[in-house]
Amino acid sequence: MKRPSTNIRLLVAFLVLMAGTAFSVTFVRKQQPLPYSDAMEASVGLTKRMFGVIELLKKERNIISDAHSNVPYNFMIGDEWSEITTTLGSLEAKETSTNPDFSALIVRLLHEAGISHGDKVGVILSGSFPSLAISVLAALQTMDIEAVVMSSLGASTYGANQPGATWIDMETALKGNGLKVQSVLVSAGAGNDSGEGLSPEGLSIISNAAYRNGVDLYIPATLHESIIKRSEIFREADIKLLINIGGNETALGNCTHSTTIPNGLQHGMTWCNDWDRGLISILNESGIPFINMLDIKDLASRYGMAVSPGKEYSASTNLYNTTITNKILLAIVLAASLIPLFFLIRRS
Repeated sequence: MKRPSTNIRLLVAFLVLMAGTAFSVTFVRKQQPLPYSDAMEASVGLTKRMFGVIELLKKERNIISDAHSNVPYNFMIGDEWSEITTTLGSLEAKETSTNPDFSALIVRLLHEAGISHGDKVGVILSGSFPSLAISVLAALQTMDIEAVVMSSLGASTYGANQPGATWIDMETALKGNGLKVQSVLVSAGAGNDSGEGLSPEGLSIISNAAYRNGVDLYIPATLHESIIKRSEIFREADIKLLINIGGNETALGNCTHSTTIPNGLQHGMTWCNDWDRGLISILNESGIPFINMLDIKDLASRYGMAVSPGKEYSASTNLYNTTITNKILLAIVLAASLIPLFFLIRRS
């Protein structure tokens, strides 16, 4: 009987290897829900209810955005420009940020950072991303984690830049509807955290917003003063993690490294010794990890969330699940797949 040629034996060995690989992809590695997916879903539900509070606030005050957006929560988007607009922002990024699944992402990142009930978390937010601010606060409240919040009222384009619906207006409305935290420090934001660059009308709008919501507006003499004051408050509170939302100067600083601070959850970064470094750098030097939420489309892409969602948010494919590998089964499959190749080599 004629023996099979070497080429045929090679083909058979190759097919066996491919079959083993296919089996591994299908059965050895599989996705399963994260153990805290229930908390993620609860946080999303709370975020949606909080969004509803803001929708009602704007309806009562007859505030309508001039942005042309079809996302489900388009009422969370502000105007293209107003007197309290600080910088240019992307409408696409603001649309992406309205996805309530960002709250689930924060729950996931808090778990990955080892944060749990009893810990304190610092939050720095500007008016630029009110949707993300609500998502973060909803996640912390769902996990029963105490938050030390500092906010600024200036906002980039399409943020909370509508005079009757600044961030502090939103926070007050949320506080009256179940939010358990409020800002311990409120500033104007913009240049040097003191409103620099805004018109007198813009500064007046911010001052009036603070007054009608019964909060004292902090006006620092310099950016450095604001950074030091905030760092002292956070250190005294003994926070275990810092969350930054948006491009607040006190968080990022004005140093040459401010634009290179990595996105997402970070335990460490390249240290900066510049005198004008921000809170992220200063606190990270002490070993405090941080979650930086600035490049929103990047964060969304990492976890399979909809970027530029349009009329609906598609399912966040990678957010709620983790991939589990059965290492024992994988070893067996690989060993079995290599048997034909072993005999082929031996025959040769």
